[in-house]
Amino acid sequence: MLQKGSVCEIVDNSGAKEAKCICILGGFFNKVALSGTLILVSIRKLRLIRRVKLGQIFLAVVTRTRKWTKFKDGVQSKFDQNAIVLLTPKQQIFGSKVGGPVSRKLRRRKFLKILLSSGSTFF
Repeated sequence: MLQKGSVCEIVDNSGAKEAKCICILGGFFNKVALSGTLILVSIRKLRLIRRVKLGQIFLAVVTRTRKWTKFKDGVQSKFDQNAIVLLTPKQQIFGSKVGGPVSRKLRRRKFLKILLSSGSTFF
């Protein structure tokens, strides 16, 4: 569960390491973001090889959250940290690869490209 002002890890190869959540999109009174939610982020830390700059603002989608997620088939999933993937203004992936597992909820939210580029199992 991400809140406004929380710091989260970026798991794609765009060159950013951490970002801070500025705004949660998709409603007027949204206070928390779960898996598959669009958010606005500001870049806070960078990796060695990068295509982004400090303080740049990006659209992102939440791929993993610490909050338990229950599915209709009875499966529950929970991750160790909150993670996001940066998107372009046309809602396409900014990087080319996604590291680590991602939530199954992205399939319902029309982010199949993230599921395919993650290369690991979906929880």
